[in-house]
Amino acid sequence: MPGPRIAIATSQGEATAQLDGQGALTPSENLLIEALASMGAWAVPAVWSDENIDWCRFSAVVIRTCWDYHLRVEEFLAWIKSLEEKNVRVINHPDLIRWNSDKTYLRNFAAKGVAIPETDWLALGEDADVANICTERGWQEAVVKPVVSASAYGTERRNGGLVRGPMLIQQYLPAIETEGEWSLIYFDDQFSHAVRKRPGPSDFRVQKDHGGSVEVATPSLGLTQFADAALRELPHPATFARVDLVEQDGKVYLMEMEAIEPELFLHHVPKSAHRFASSILKALAPL
Repeated sequence: MPGPRIAIATSQGEATAQLDGQGALTPSENLLIEALASMGAWAVPAVWSDENIDWCRFSAVVIRTCWDYHLRVEEFLAWIKSLEEKNVRVINHPDLIRWNSDKTYLRNFAAKGVAIPETDWLALGEDADVANICTERGWQEAVVKPVVSASAYGTERRNGGLVRGPMLIQQYLPAIETEGEWSLIYFDDQFSHAVRKRPGPSDFRVQKDHGGSVEVATPSLGLTQFADAALRELPHPATFARVDLVEQDGKVYLMEMEAIEPELFLHHVPKSAHRFASSILKALAPL
C-alpha cells in the first residue's frame, strides 16, 4: 500500500523564490521531505493560498513556511477552517493554530505562572504613550509589537511615542543583546535540539533578515525545565513547537511559543529532520 501523501505548506513568496515556481522550501524543509521519503511518505511543497490545489488528495497538510500568514491572517484561518471541513488532517491541530495566531496567548501563560516580560496590552483602538508606560513601570525601554506578527514584523524598540492597539508593549530585556535568545525545538513534547540566536550590531532583533546569527547550543537544565513546563500549558498537544526564551538576571522569560510556522533549524541538526518526520507520521497513525 502506498504511503501517505503530505503537503508541506509554504507561501507564495517562498514559492516564487525558485525559477521553477513549484514551491521553494528552506534547507530545513528539504531535509524534512527527504526524511519523510525515507519512511515511505510522499511529500511536496504546496502554496497555502493557491486556489487551484486540491487539498483533499493529501493525507495531511503540515504548516511550515507560510511566512505571509500574519499579513492576511483572516484568509489564512479561513483556509485552515476549509481544510477541517474537508476532513484534511492539519499539523499542528487547527485549534492550536487559531490559539497561537494572536499574541494574547501569552496572557494565558502568565496567568498559569509561566513568566513573560512585563507587558501592557492595548485593545483595538486604544492609544498609549510609550514614554508614560516606561515611566510608570520603571522601564528604560520597551518593545512594541502587533498582536498578530511573525519574524519581528512591526516590532520596534522604543522609549516614547504614541501607539494604537491592538498591540502589546513589553519591557525590553537587555540580555537579548548579550546572551541572545534561545530557541528550544520539540517534537511530540520531546526536546529535540536548541539554537541560540543573537542580534546583529545596532539591533535587537535576532532574525536572520535583520542581521541576526544562529548557532547550535546546549541549553541549561533550567531552560529545558522551563520550556517543558510551558509546553504543558498548551491547549492542545503539539506535533512540533519552538519555545523562545531569554534569560536575564537568573530568571527565564517566555518570549514566544511558536506552534504555527516556526523555523525549526533542522539543517543545523540534520538528524532532527527524522525526529520531525516520525512525529508527523505518528500523528497520522490510526488511533
